[in-house]
Amino acid sequence: MEHVVPSQNHILKLLLSFGLGYMRWTQLTPMLLLWGFGLLMLLALTFVNFQGQAISALEFILEWLIKLPLVGERITPLLSDDSTAMHISGSDFKSFMLSAWAVLSLAFMLAGFVLSTLFGPFQRWTLKRKIQVVGASVLLLVAGMSANYFAAPQNFNGEASAWMLNFSLISLLVFMVSAYCLSVAHFFAYLNEALMADELNSPDNSGSIR
Repeated sequence: MEHVVPSQNHILKLLLSFGLGYMRWTQLTPMLLLWGFGLLMLLALTFVNFQGQAISALEFILEWLIKLPLVGERITPLLSDDSTAMHISGSDFKSFMLSAWAVLSLAFMLAGFVLSTLFGPFQRWTLKRKIQVVGASVLLLVAGMSANYFAAPQNFNGEASAWMLNFSLISLLVFMVSAYCLSVAHFFAYLNEALMADELNSPDNSGSIR
């Protein structure tokens, strides 16, 4: 039985594919974080409108967490008034953000690899479909912010038109960043597929042609 030794060309392609996959996630990570901030803003507006119910729910959750054997002893010092204040300089903050960006991109890439291994490769959407989904999601984001305003306008200072403009500009920023990130990530995915096309179609690798 012959032992197939991977050629240097094959190893190089795998390394390049790994690098392209990582670069792809470095573009998707800012988009995911921006959407996270957008959803947090929506939750914050909802919290303001229903702060009575929200505070009661948070108090119940905190009490439950504090009673946990291992988690409680770590959370209690953070909630005390004696917690040490943190002083972060501009350079430290920039270094932290870049490090977090790199680590999160790697974590998302590995998570995607695990999901692809467990459930098989996902059907890749076209760029047009991705942007359409983002556009529909942005409309839902605007609708959610606007609904919070009209549900309790007394909680907002200023004219309704000003708040609608703010909500629209925030949602437009989310859409533009998402469209850019998706476009660049889609390009990296295309390069990756083109790079590995010969490997996937080679009969020597899997015994069949894809």
